[in-house]
Amino acid sequence: MPRILLSFTLIILFSATSYADDIVAKVNGTELTKKDLEAEVDRLIPRITFHRRVPEEKRKLYYNKALEEMINRELQYQDAVAKGIKPDKEKVDARMQKIREKSKSQEEYKAALDKEGVTEEKMRTQLEKALLIEAVTAKTVTEPSQVNEADLKSFYEKNSDRFKQPEGVKLRLISTKDEKKAQDLLAGIKAGEDFGTLAYTMSEDSYRVKSGDIGYMHKGRMLPEIEEAAFKLRQGEVSDIIKAGDFFYIIRLEDKKPERQMSFDEVKGKLEKELEQERNRELKEKWIADLRARAKIDVLLKTGSPEGEKK
Repeated sequence: MPRILLSFTLIILFSATSYADDIVAKVNGTELTKKDLEAEVDRLIPRITFHRRVPEEKRKLYYNKALEEMINRELQYQDAVAKGIKPDKEKVDARMQKIREKSKSQEEYKAALDKEGVTEEKMRTQLEKALLIEAVTAKTVTEPSQVNEADLKSFYEKNSDRFKQPEGVKLRLISTKDEKKAQDLLAGIKAGEDFGTLAYTMSEDSYRVKSGDIGYMHKGRMLPEIEEAAFKLRQGEVSDIIKAGDFFYIIRLEDKKPERQMSFDEVKGKLEKELEQERNRELKEKWIADLRARAKIDVLLKTGSPEGEKK
């Protein structure tokens, strides 16, 4: 039987419930329960660890992070209410319908609700709260984070050095751990054998399948010994044998590109995304900090240290 609430994002907003449960925190008087916390941990674990299930004693290590997110969302919801934002009835109806459609029948849907211990009315209330948080986040963070063309051009012009494409070389490469083999291969190349064919048939690295073509490489992206030799070659020229680590290499310079200034149009899309993500992060952090500074938050549960790394 599907877990209806877990199939969507409703699990993110089990605050201010009427369940008889231990109170773990109060946010401006609104109670957050132990049941809310456990549901939040269930949502949090897949995001920060590769393990979907963790032992009961280890779940407590996620309590701090889970409780922090619960408190932040409750503050966001309360801010939406204070700003007079109303839930969009059409959006609520549409999402409720999607949830119903997850079940094969009305009976299965009702059974899933019973298993979650929630009524359809309660689920709708939680969904409305989730949508209010989306709406207030859009107005407070997402929309103000957007940058216009003038902002982008100004940033590009003031930081033009960031958008210089460094000098690059396009190489073919042959590698082997056998020095005698490398000497024989180099002799063959000098005698007129095709570099790409030899790379495909004789090289001992993954670029062999591409006839040794490793594409364009910039300084700092290659082994120092190969880089030093590569930037001394002329187009079409083949190096001597290069010893680096346990391998012997032979490289051929296919092409060389000088350093160049990338145009605004080339970097515009990526720059827009980067600036908006940075603004979004800054605005959200400030918003949450301001909400917390004005709030009365009582944490009633002793929690463990949060885990923030995948293990």
